[in-house]
Amino acid sequence: MKNKFVLEAKRLVNLGDKFIKKSGTKNFHTFAHDQLAATNLPKLFDYKALVETSFSKEFNHHQNFSSLEFSDLPITIARGKDCFIDVYFWRRRPTVIHNHHFSGAFQCLQGLNVDSEFKFKAQKKLTVLHTLGELTLHRTQELRPGDIMAINVLDKFIHQNHHHADLTINLCFRTPELSNKNLSNYLFSGLKFEKDPLAIARAQRLYAFTRIEDFNAKKINITMTDAFCFLTQFFFSNSQHSRLLALKKILDQKIKKEFGLSLTQLLVAHEEELDKIQSFYE
Repeated sequence: MKNKFVLEAKRLVNLGDKFIKKSGTKNFHTFAHDQLAATNLPKLFDYKALVETSFSKEFNHHQNFSSLEFSDLPITIARGKDCFIDVYFWRRRPTVIHNHHFSGAFQCLQGLNVDSEFKFKAQKKLTVLHTLGELTLHRTQELRPGDIMAINVLDKFIHQNHHHADLTINLCFRTPELSNKNLSNYLFSGLKFEKDPLAIARAQRLYAFTRIEDFNAKKINITMTDAFCFLTQFFFSNSQHSRLLALKKILDQKIKKEFGLSLTQLLVAHEEELDKIQSFYE
């Protein structure tokens, strides 16, 4: 028996390809929202049927995300030339505050999303990837099965999605990532940082070296961008290795000397605010 949920997703993707070919992606978030609203995907969704379909011979194994790369389980169920549909499984927790380098819409299939949408006002450019500014809450709304949220690109839609059910399942009808743009994360304390793959790789390499052997940090070309990327990724690492602790201190002082601000304080202030939110999950 054909999976009606997957067949409907494939129909939407075909419509999406036609829309993009004719009109481009600028208003795809509105198109995706309206198309999802006109369907009955939540009622067609069947968890057991999706499991069976994902192991069938007809299943397209070209996935947007590898397993565990995003959410607790991402599955691409329909793929076209210029758009596709994913299903994301989420356990009970919040996402980071982020924007998107794609356009589309997501729909709750099961569970409960409490979606917090933010506005960001830039105040000071720190590095090519980092900006200090003011992050303010714009609105909060509950999304239950059938409810839809449009996803506009970059700072036109900044949000944090709180998954309040033990299992929340969302569908996302979307375009691929823009090749020349990075998504960004935000701290409650006002730091915006782009998730640039090359910068992240440099920070991860530096972290790995702290765990392998001693080195002289003063002889390495550690840029200001490296310093910000390293601390935003690894400041809250559970490792108490002396080399890692020493490097974090050096990089925080480097930032403080250049900009007169403590990234450590911004990170701690963010975590304190996040802890308050987490307490609502208990």
